[in-house]
Amino acid sequence: MRKKRILFVDDEPNILSGLKRMLRSMRKEFDLQFAGSGIEALDSMAVHESDIVVSDMRMPGMDGAELLDIIQERYPSAVRIMFTGQADQESVLRTVGVVHQFLTKPCDSDLLRSVLLRAGTLHRFVSDTSICGKSCGGSP
Repeated sequence: MRKKRILFVDDEPNILSGLKRMLRSMRKEFDLQFAGSGIEALDSMAVHESDIVVSDMRMPGMDGAELLDIIQERYPSAVRIMFTGQADQESVLRTVGVVHQFLTKPCDSDLLRSVLLRAGTLHRFVSDTSICGKSCGGSP
């Protein structure tokens, strides 16, 4: 069985570097990928589809809500997680129906690891064609 592929999207290189360090111990369970923008994330997904996408909300050009909306449409079985320091009510409302989980920054490393492990399990169910005949990944 192949490792679950997780794509982290954030326009701040320091955040991505911190995530790489924080999750280094999970390299045996997950294939960790990183993108600095929504466009870069979509390009990555077109080449190697990710099972889990973790995106920041506020990014220049395409924000996280737009990105995860596109991913929901193109890759419905991908588990979508919003990971942001911008948790205002408007941001949260824009992601209802698009994301499976909303996490705020900063996030405890144990909590993030736990969420990713659960997301891997969720992906296994939403992508299992024996359960619903086709990918069931639509809205949560």
